[in-house]
Amino acid sequence: MKKMKKIFALLIAMVMVLGMSTSVFAATIEVDGAFEDETYSAYKLLEYTSDTTVDPAAYSYYLLDADYQGALGTALKAAGFEFTQSADKTQWFVNNADELTDGAAIAKTLYESIDDWKDAALATATETGSADGKVEFTDLPTGYWFVTSSMGSLCTLQSYDDEELVVEKNTMITDDKEVDTDSESLQVGDTATYTITLTDGKGTNLAATLTDTMSAGLTYNNDATVVANYADGAATLVKDTDYTVSVTGGNGSATTVVYTFTADVMTKLAETETIVVTYTATLNQYASLDGTETNTEVTTYSEQDTPGNTVEVNDYNLTIQKKANSEDGDSLKGAQFALYRDDETTALNVVAITVENPAADTVYYRVAAEGETGATTVIDMTDAYDAVIYGLDGDSTYYIEETKAPEGYNKLEGKVEVAMGDANQVQPVVNNAGSVLPSTGGIGTTIFYIIGAILVVGAGVVLVTRRRMNVQ
Repeated sequence: MKKMKKIFALLIAMVMVLGMSTSVFAATIEVDGAFEDETYSAYKLLEYTSDTTVDPAAYSYYLLDADYQGALGTALKAAGFEFTQSADKTQWFVNNADELTDGAAIAKTLYESIDDWKDAALATATETGSADGKVEFTDLPTGYWFVTSSMGSLCTLQSYDDEELVVEKNTMITDDKEVDTDSESLQVGDTATYTITLTDGKGTNLAATLTDTMSAGLTYNNDATVVANYADGAATLVKDTDYTVSVTGGNGSATTVVYTFTADVMTKLAETETIVVTYTATLNQYASLDGTETNTEVTTYSEQDTPGNTVEVNDYNLTIQKKANSEDGDSLKGAQFALYRDDETTALNVVAITVENPAADTVYYRVAAEGETGATTVIDMTDAYDAVIYGLDGDSTYYIEETKAPEGYNKLEGKVEVAMGDANQVQPVVNNAGSVLPSTGGIGTTIFYIIGAILVVGAGVVLVTRRRMNVQ
């Protein structure tokens, strides 16, 4: 069923009678489950008369001739109402009430033409939804009433009485947001993939807005794809036709991306059908040193906002501690290092940074963003015992390579492996003093001098022996 422009339309017959008379008493319509701040409007469509002395159920609905000839009469006839003119030609009575059994279809038709006839309604009342979910129209003249709200298009037909309770049947859009599991931990320069799903409610047929805000450490890549999942298949929505996108902020501040879906798109969606937005964002040079970047979305429809959803991505830091002779040895200055990710053969670019409340004798670096000024592959600990490197991926393994040893100490051979394990890591790197020693132990270089001398003496003995043999 094609949806209408506002939340629910309700047809309700209101009657209060006393003896044999035309009803002139007040009626009440109460809306239960109303949305706060939404506008609810009631329009009287038909006059009502009853003669209870003949039959308690003997009642009639009618229009005066001028109303019948105008926009109101046209709309009612289009909705299926048929009329018979009174003998004095001043009134038109509904003559097919027993045949008007599909209240939803009647309300739908009337709602689709509401802009044509609402100013011609016999009476109009307007109320605003409150926090307690109640709306009450009181002191209404009895008659046949049509109730709408600013939320959507659902409708129902209620029985007549002097007091009617109407239950709001429209529901708000719901939403969900996820970050791909492979993207939950990032190194600066890596991208995260986000998915936002809007699930349509009942009666929604106005434009809807999705507002997505990411912290300063994330750069929106302007690569969103938007797909509507209908019962009969999926369709890719077209930017600037089915929806618009605006992007503000960035470059060191939070970025806000606003997607606005047209009323036509929302009208086409049925309850439980979805719109799925997928995009990427890159961890940038403004990544927070606490290692957490947030991304929050909220959906707005009419006057309602969803509670919203927030997801996080994280990065981690590695502290290199330079030690003498053992991991518990004295701290050393004067080393330089390069850092590698996984099995990559190119050292990471890093940039020196400042931090609040820096520790003494410690230098601080962050993985550099692509093209960032001041990038280097050298982690310089000339004047530092420790080096802290931020912006690392918690799912990766890193390798520390010493490129320069402190004076008087052996340069570390090979690389030190550090598996981050989604946590900040501290890695001592040990240097030994003195000459380079065999990796398998032994008595050092002296053994080679002794063996060399023995070989020389042995060669001389062999030479003398051969000469004597030749002489003989």
